[in-house]
Amino acid sequence: MRAPLDLPTVSFRSTLALLKVPHFAPSLLAMLLTVLAEALAGTFMALLAVQKIGMSPIELTLFMTLASAAAIGVTTLFGHFHDKKPVLWPLLLALAAKAVGFVLCALVSDAWALITIGFTLLGLGSASFSLVFAIAKGHLDQVGGDTVARGMASLRMMSSLAWAIGPAMGAILVAFWSFEGIYFGAASLALLALVTVIATGLKVVPADLAGRRRVDLATVRGVAPVALALTAFQAALFMSATVMSIVVVQDLGTEIDVGLLFSLCAACEVVIMALFVMRPVARRIRALLLIGFAILTLQLLLMLIPSLPLFFVGMVPRAVAIAIIAILGMNYVQDMLPGRPGAAAAVYGNAGSAGALVSGLGTGLWAGAFGFWSVFGLTAALAALGLLAILISRPPEPARA
Repeated sequence: MRAPLDLPTVSFRSTLALLKVPHFAPSLLAMLLTVLAEALAGTFMALLAVQKIGMSPIELTLFMTLASAAAIGVTTLFGHFHDKKPVLWPLLLALAAKAVGFVLCALVSDAWALITIGFTLLGLGSASFSLVFAIAKGHLDQVGGDTVARGMASLRMMSSLAWAIGPAMGAILVAFWSFEGIYFGAASLALLALVTVIATGLKVVPADLAGRRRVDLATVRGVAPVALALTAFQAALFMSATVMSIVVVQDLGTEIDVGLLFSLCAACEVVIMALFVMRPVARRIRALLLIGFAILTLQLLLMLIPSLPLFFVGMVPRAVAIAIIAILGMNYVQDMLPGRPGAAAAVYGNAGSAGALVSGLGTGLWAGAFGFWSVFGLTAALAALGLLAILISRPPEPARA
């Protein structure tokens, strides 16, 4: 009689089986490329606007705010359209807009031209993240079981991997080719994502209509606390990362330390997310989300202590919290909106755009009034708000046939 396979072997084989899910591998590659383009370009966007274009603080705020607002609107529109009539052209349009937008970022030298590009092309291009999630979810649902959780964790891991690689790639390109190199490189990655989608014949499948939940006032009330929690989570991350880079250089260390801190956190994120791929979580998601928000709140409070070694140590629990909330937050929203992968992905994606908008509006004002170090206290309060929102949220109920 054959000996039973041990659990790590079963988990590894189950993870590899993801690649056999129809059209999942192209979705995984498209996710990596499109987020890598965003990470490469987004890391240096503020520097492009201020150093090359010469934007004033008001113009920079307007640029960031309008781009985020456009991203929320387009992502919401495309998400609901995907659930009504799943087709591929919105993803193709978003990727094409992203590629053209980044090319123009490399060429323009006028503040209002860049604001227009951000509001139109970059806002449209940001929908690609949620659309890839929604398309992949449709194929994973046809397999069912743990495959869905593994697949979602794999997509989120690709996103984190892209953010780990993007800033380093940008540092190399800016050293040899200035800002033009960064944005031509980002455009090339977006174009490569577009080519991948077309060349692999990526298909879109309709959602499960039998299990689809009707979107009514009760559904909106159920999703709203989770959307608030995810928005608070993203805003806390954006604001703390921005201020961390400033206070480290000004008070604690050098630009090299900033790069090492971000790289350490991103590397730990990828490792922890890989564990979620190997061992997907299907139960007690709400309880784990509460733990994730609690860890993030404590980590942000510790950042009030001006100690560079403590900052480095804190990157590990920060990565744990990010991995838990990023992966299980998406699962939680999807469980609340069964049969509506487009709407669920839009809620998740819009939390990032809304968090960026809140961060852009709030960081400068708060730091101007109370100092940069005080922002860590504000971000800890945002993380605590996310914990409270999850605590008062109602767990998903089984969908009615």
